[in-house]
Amino acid sequence: MSNEKALSLNQDSYVIGLKQTTKALLKHEVRKVIIAQDVNIHILSKVLTVAFETDVPISYSPSRQELGSHYGIEVNATVVALLK
Repeated sequence: MSNEKALSLNQDSYVIGLKQTTKALLKHEVRKVIIAQDVNIHILSKVLTVAFETDVPISYSPSRQELGSHYGIEVNATVVALLK
């Protein structure tokens, strides 16, 4: 994704990372969770548990690098939460 496209994304419409995703899930602010496929599943246990309990759909990105890049950050991203 080009920098222009990344900047055009509304930064208020998603959060990146385990802590921010977990917080948003617990507040029932998430409409969808995107998880990188190259992450150890035990790292995501809390996110997965809350997502399943609140019926939030989960989709997958091929890699942490691709997920981070897609959302306009220069580092790898484990999980992204799309907000309501």
